[in-house]
Amino acid sequence: MALPVQLQEGEVVARIIKRHPFALIGRLVLIALLLILGILIWWWLRSFGGGLQLVADILIVIVALVALGYAALHWYRYENDLWIVTNQRLIDSTKMTPFDHDVKIASLLNIQDINIQRRGVFQTIFEYGDVICQTASATGATFQFLGVAKPAEVLDLIEDQRALAQQRFNRASTTKE
Repeated sequence: MALPVQLQEGEVVARIIKRHPFALIGRLVLIALLLILGILIWWWLRSFGGGLQLVADILIVIVALVALGYAALHWYRYENDLWIVTNQRLIDSTKMTPFDHDVKIASLLNIQDINIQRRGVFQTIFEYGDVICQTASATGATFQFLGVAKPAEVLDLIEDQRALAQQRFNRASTTKE
């Protein structure tokens, strides 16, 4: 898999994290339900006969194309929303469309607080939630890993990588002295 950024010297990917599949499945089910509703309305409009049949046929084609377009867009976003934890940095890569790419990077040494949030029955049952990392930047930026599977494991991974990065930094500092 091609990474959205070039790794620095000595940098190794610890894990590439994606959203929980439920994030995609939930949206696809909603689109399917709306498409079924559109088909029912189409069937009802066709029952009137006359000019409404042509209008109903045109509308159902438009509704189906829009539904397929939204499904494809949500799949694209799901596939291209990545969080990468390396031994040096956190990388948040988001592609909303093929022409819109947003990359955020934070050094593990700048991570101050890490929290996890799980809300609701679905997040508890399917074991997914959010991991929020507060950085030590002037803006107080946050890295939000939204809708990830097993957020407690992600928190532990980031914490372990942060501790290792701090140890490497401390060793490098003492060898310079």
